[in-house]
Amino acid sequence: GTSHSQGPQFSPAAKVSYKVWKYIELGVEYYGNIGAFKSFLPAKQQEQQLCPVIDIDISPVWEINVGYVFGLTPATDKGIVKLILGRRADWDKCRKKKNPTPTLL
Repeated sequence: GTSHSQGPQFSPAAKVSYKVWKYIELGVEYYGNIGAFKSFLPAKQQEQQLCPVIDIDISPVWEINVGYVFGLTPATDKGIVKLILGRRADWDKCRKKKNPTPTLL
């Protein structure tokens, strides 16, 4: 990208959630972009975002994550609606299909 000459960037992210019902979790997500490790950006140029979210399990393999992202600094978008449709993967099951256990005849 345009900042590749600045080196690796520090972009922390975190999520805390609480299951309020069998299929629903309420939570808060944080996203940030502080700048390059060698020289952090001034506070007004950093991106800081906070997002209340709802996670809904719509099946054993599908989930929906929806929220509203608030920008906390002048350099951040003031508001973004996010919607993510996620599919869970059973990686152990995938590996077993690729490398089946040999059987003795």
